Amino acid sequence: MGTHPGLTKDADPVDLAREVTEMLLANAADSDIPETGVQRSMLRCLAAQGLYSVAAPVADGGLGHGERALCEVEEVLAGADAATWFVLTQHRSPQALTANSSYPAANEYRAALAHGDELGGIAIAHLRRPGTPAVRAVPDGSGGWRFTGRSEWCTGWGLVDLVLIAAVSDDDQVVFALLPAHERPGLRASAPYALAVMGGTRTVGLELSDMRVRGDDVAAIVDREEWRRRDADTVVDTKPATLGLLRRVIDETVRTGHERDRPAALEEAQALTAAAWPLRERAYELRFSPERNRFVQERLSLRGRIAELTVRAAAGLVAARGGSAMYRSSHEQRWSREAMFHLVQAQTDDVRAAQLAAFARP
Repeated sequence: MGTHPGLTKDADPVDLAREVTEMLLANAADSDIPETGVQRSMLRCLAAQGLYSVAAPVADGGLGHGERALCEVEEVLAGADAATWFVLTQHRSPQALTANSSYPAANEYRAALAHGDELGGIAIAHLRRPGTPAVRAVPDGSGGWRFTGRSEWCTGWGLVDLVLIAAVSDDDQVVFALLPAHERPGLRASAPYALAVMGGTRTVGLELSDMRVRGDDVAAIVDREEWRRRDADTVVDTKPATLGLLRRVIDETVRTGHERDRPAALEEAQALTAAAWPLRERAYELRFSPERNRFVQERLSLRGRIAELTVRAAAGLVAARGGSAMYRSSHEQRWSREAMFHLVQAQTDDVRAAQLAAFARP
């Protein structure tokens, strides 16, 4: 295990995130495009600062902070460099899974993921799709499995060390394999997708053709309905990254108003702040409430309203900046595209309905 100067249990993770904000912001335009893209050296830098380890248990080598601290770190990082944040946030799934599993791969990689020595990615979004599983798992008769199908979304290919791949068995169990993130017999990656935003995240599709998964590669096996129940409980909540972008856009609208002597921009920022702050506080209040299950519809509504407000705020900043916002190098046009991304990340039918209802509000 490496020695990371930022990684101490007494460190304030939000302060750690703020320390790298200017560095991230300076690189954000390059991170967004495939010609340069997210840099592995930057990811290693963030790991060295402890930003991969915020909520990982201290016993495993993490900082041991709660989910609220993790949310606020995500706000800061996503508001500075969304593409780098998006690659980093994939790590959270294998890290959390291995922290609560006793399967062989979880035991092997738990400490490395908690400490950020190994960077993780995921290929599990297909589990949210209704109908026939996109990736099937068949026992191979020797304690292992064979995976076949296609996982459409895997972010960070070529940047991360490990990838968590999910497949569904005939008895409706989800088998999670944790593997080194490179091609192997039965596993092929597509070319990186040409994305309208975060094009530098090296997001690919994975084609699985009777890929062998040893018993030692299994990180967890979970009932599919239980996984969907847990997942459904999380996707209804507002994403901290959305709030981070909204905060960034409001701050930049204020700066534009002052620098360019545009009082209307300052009025816009004031109106956005008055709307956004109560929504943020309520979203977090419900996210961490012991009675959160009583407020599913309100949590959905909040996610929809905050996403709509972020899109509107980003468009307002473009208007405030004027023609210069259309330069390919400008932050404003990128933030507007990022606001679009926050509509579709972890989007389910219920989330979509809440978003459309927010756009339909007077």
